[in-house]
Amino acid sequence: MQGNFKKWYFIAVIASIPVMPLGASAVTLQEALILAYQTNPTLEISRASLRSQDESVVQAGAGTRPSVSLSGVTAYTADIDALGDPSNTLRASLDARLVVFDGGRTADAVNAAAYMVYASRENLKASDQSVLLSAATAYLDVRRDQKFFALAQNDVAVIEQQVKAMQDRFAVGAVTRTDVAVMQARLAATKTGLAASSGRLALSKEIYRAVVGAEPVNLQPAPALPKLPNSVAEAESIAMREHPSILAARFAEKAAEFDVARARAASLGTVTLGGSVEYLNAPGFLGQTESTQASISLSGQMPIYNGGVLSSSIRSAAQILESRKAATQNVMRQIRQATASSWANIRVGRASITAANLQIEASQIAYDAIKEETRLGARTTLDLLDAEQDLLSARSSLASAQRDEYVAALNLLSSMGLLTVKNLDLGIPAYDPQVNFDAVTSKASTAFSGRSILDAIADRWK
Repeated sequence: MQGNFKKWYFIAVIASIPVMPLGASAVTLQEALILAYQTNPTLEISRASLRSQDESVVQAGAGTRPSVSLSGVTAYTADIDALGDPSNTLRASLDARLVVFDGGRTADAVNAAAYMVYASRENLKASDQSVLLSAATAYLDVRRDQKFFALAQNDVAVIEQQVKAMQDRFAVGAVTRTDVAVMQARLAATKTGLAASSGRLALSKEIYRAVVGAEPVNLQPAPALPKLPNSVAEAESIAMREHPSILAARFAEKAAEFDVARARAASLGTVTLGGSVEYLNAPGFLGQTESTQASISLSGQMPIYNGGVLSSSIRSAAQILESRKAATQNVMRQIRQATASSWANIRVGRASITAANLQIEASQIAYDAIKEETRLGARTTLDLLDAEQDLLSARSSLASAQRDEYVAALNLLSSMGLLTVKNLDLGIPAYDPQVNFDAVTSKASTAFSGRSILDAIADRWK
């Protein structure tokens, strides 16, 4: 009986190994992350939003660049009481204007827009991290649930063989009908567990498809865990310095400071240099007359009273600045909490792995002993089934703990701002936002200073 059981157990284990389609290539965690980074629509949304933000710098700088407009009108007039031919009037003008002084509003607007560009770049980095973390988690979830499903399949196969053996023994009077019923009830329970495992695996696969954009076929074991800090204090220090959400909040806060300055500068007035060339062809006393005139002007405007709009704008901008300062502090607290939580989860995961290995070892010894005692009649069938369930639970706990430790490590990297294409060494170029920025700003005036402002910001925050 014992030899037959070992044979059946071996067959069940072999049967539980998933059969891969012919030609299915192995997929590594690195390859899944690369595919998610290159194809996930969430990142394309963030990149398009950043490209739109680039345009705000060009638009902000337009305030002190020349504006030129061409206008023209032609008209036919006739006196209905006269029999003469209708007269034709043609007027065309070319007008140009240049704001030579605006109290610094344009410069402040450019600075604010430039800082918001940098904030958007950091937000894009945060989106990158979120997608990479989601892809890695989905990858590990599929592998974990595949292990759960394989264990459940194996459990069903083993119990089915035990039921058959119990029925054979019942036929010769070696066991009672109660023993057979207990075994059949356990078989029904294991099939229920198999159905639940199948459902969880299907859900994990759907999440993987949504994030990565491909079928989770032949997923390989995850590589070794990346290098982590030596202490939670070190991890928090890196997070405060590197996390893109914190940097984005600080850039947005700096942009709000320039918005306050811009609101205050609105009360300083403007000085505008204007010029025009006008061509006129119109009827005169002696017939059609033609003339061309050129003019140049210097005009100034100073607001005296406008119903309280200027002071209200200053107060509004100041409150936005206060809000962004509070938002920065809030983000810092959230990142610090996430870092500490991830650190704790890593320690829990490692302790769980150690405990699960000890549990497997002990459960295996207990199972082997109870199986032998059952064969000798010293133990009941229910005892054997309980021991087998304990062994299955221990193996499931190990698979879950291994997944949890790895995900916690990735979460820690994310909370430190290090879950990036470069730090993960994915071997692909990261999206370069400077390419689009250079393209849109090169179309502006050569006097445009947006690129130099961005360079200055980068140097300041290095």
